[in-house]
Amino acid sequence: MNRIILTFILLLNIQTLIAKETERMTPESLFKVIQSYTESANIENNVISFKYNQVSLYCIWDSKADRMRIITPIAETSKLSPELLELALRANYHTVLDARYAIGDDFLYAAFIHPLSSITKNELESAIRQVATSALTFGTSFSSGELIFPGKSKVDKENKTNNI
Repeated sequence: MNRIILTFILLLNIQTLIAKETERMTPESLFKVIQSYTESANIENNVISFKYNQVSLYCIWDSKADRMRIITPIAETSKLSPELLELALRANYHTVLDARYAIGDDFLYAAFIHPLSSITKNELESAIRQVATSALTFGTSFSSGELIFPGKSKVDKENKTNNI
């Protein structure tokens, strides 16, 4: 009888954890997660500005489109060589994973883009780490810090030969 009760309690706990992980993310819950995970967080309209690992980041969302993005500017594109931009594109395939290097409004950004409602707390925290690390490692290891996709990338080879 005790085993049946323990199994029932365990199943209830698992269902509660799954339910919490599948709750829809809202702008309010997005702000709460960012505020609790980062050094500082301010909200204005649909933009949360915050710092993580001394990197200024911005989370922008659109509830109607069910999208959110975390970005940080890295450099003006006019100040970057074509070779460096190519290395960034190669890194998008091998070493920055969920974060990406992207160009918008004549700036190179580290960015993470995801549907707003389905992002989980753990995914959001990982995205913050990856975007900050991708910005900090631009021009050197071009890494999000999480994992490296298997296989030897040209980024690794170029870094060794060009001492970037």
